[in-house]
Amino acid sequence: MRLQIVLWPHPVLLRGTEPIEQVDDELRQVIGEMRRILFELRGVGLAAPQVGIARRLMLVCPTGQPGEEEVVLNPEVLAAEGEELGEEGCLSFPGIYGDVQRALRIRVRYRDLDFREREMELEDFVARVFLHELDHLDGRVFVDRMVPASREKIERQLDDLRARYEAQMA
Repeated sequence: MRLQIVLWPHPVLLRGTEPIEQVDDELRQVIGEMRRILFELRGVGLAAPQVGIARRLMLVCPTGQPGEEEVVLNPEVLAAEGEELGEEGCLSFPGIYGDVQRALRIRVRYRDLDFREREMELEDFVARVFLHELDHLDGRVFVDRMVPASREKIERQLDDLRARYEAQMA
C-alpha cells in the first residue's frame, strides 16, 4: 500500500468520515503510511481524508519529530475556551497560508492505537493542530475558516488548485 497526499478540492476532503470500529492490520498499514507521509513532508498533523481515506483517524505531532506523534481515532471536543488568531497551512493546500481563529484550550476524547479511550487537555499550538485535523474529519478545510483578509489573498492560488484538479479529472 502506497498512499499519497490528496489535494483540494478532491471530494474526500469535503464529505466527512466514518468512525473507526476496530484496530486491525489494514488500519495499522494505513497509519504506517500516514506516518511516512507526515515526516517526509515535515508536517505536524495529518488526517486520513488527506490520503484519500474517509475514516476518523488523524496523526498529531506538533514537534514534527518521528516517534512523538499521537494516533487519534474517533476524536471529539468536549470543551473549548478562549480564542486565538494564528497562521495555518495544510499539506492538501501546498504553499497556501492564512490566519484562522481557533480555540486556545480544548478538552478532547478519542481512542488510541490500542483502542483505549483517552481524554486530554490541549492548549495553544497543540490545540490548533488538533482542531485543524479534526476539521478534516468533519469535511471542513482551513481555508473555509480563514479570516476574510487572508482568504482574499489566496483566492488566486485556490483557483489554480481547482484548475489543476479539474485538468486531472478531464
